[in-house]
Amino acid sequence: MKKLIVMFSTLFFSVFLFAQAAFPWGWAVHAYIDEQFNTKWQIRNTNHLYGGLTPDIFNYQFDAPSLYMHAETHTDFMRVWDVARSVPGKALAFGFVSHNEAWGIDYTAHRAGITFGQVGTIPGHPEEGGYVVAKAYILKGILEQIPEFNALQLPEPLALEVAHELTEYGIDILMKQVDPQIGARITAASLPPDPNFPMLLEKAYADKLMIQFGMTRTEAVKFMSSSQKQFQQAMVLYGQVLSQDDSTAVLLISQHLADLAKSFLAAYGLPPLPPDVDITPLLQFGIGQAMVLCAGDFLPEVNATVIFVEDQLALHGVVN
Repeated sequence: MKKLIVMFSTLFFSVFLFAQAAFPWGWAVHAYIDEQFNTKWQIRNTNHLYGGLTPDIFNYQFDAPSLYMHAETHTDFMRVWDVARSVPGKALAFGFVSHNEAWGIDYTAHRAGITFGQVGTIPGHPEEGGYVVAKAYILKGILEQIPEFNALQLPEPLALEVAHELTEYGIDILMKQVDPQIGARITAASLPPDPNFPMLLEKAYADKLMIQFGMTRTEAVKFMSSSQKQFQQAMVLYGQVLSQDDSTAVLLISQHLADLAKSFLAAYGLPPLPPDVDITPLLQFGIGQAMVLCAGDFLPEVNATVIFVEDQLALHGVVN
């Protein structure tokens, strides 16, 4: 267990940072939803699952190419579908496209929820919606009653950002209660990586990346392949974390987030935590409260999202 904690914290520290990018459903939710779509063969099902995670490859990196690519994978996502030719490639692309925030799985998380979190239902934010967004606003209010949270002196948008992350992780823990093997399947889908996916990224985005940042094709391909490899390794470990019992999984995630706190605060010019302060218990509390907030209604929203996205995929010509 100690080895898993060290591996998880070290790798995630090097790969992921909090960022003011669009927040998704958690990766366990994406995996679960992609597995509900009709598939014919196990390899396609596995590729659907991994492809559905991969738009988040660039989510938590601050450099300009990563921020640019994050926007591209979530908004110009059909490029991947258009360049896919093989059966495994189409399966990967199917999952990739399903993730999008224009009308895909992420749409109900932070644009417009179906059963909860519709636009106009969040106090003080009439133009915002989404199940995860709405729950994060509630969680933020709970956290703001805790002195340890207020001591972080987070501006309102960043406080919401933290609540949003904790909400996603809380829902992922709930998701693994529904499907205890979801973590094992995330790991299996991510290791070994499918060789088709780096080629799909290259065909879809290398030219745009070259033009945007004056890169050579070799530089663009190296950047994307390196990011994909790091993400794949992170998903292998995240699947292992979700395969632990709930308390251990919450502890591992909270320790990882506590390690990230130094970089998070420094990135926004906020005061560092005193060296003797451990915010792990606070983060465990936040994830636990997110689970309480979402336990009664997250699954109806997830199941409604399955139906909504399946209809949208067919409408846009993305089929098995």
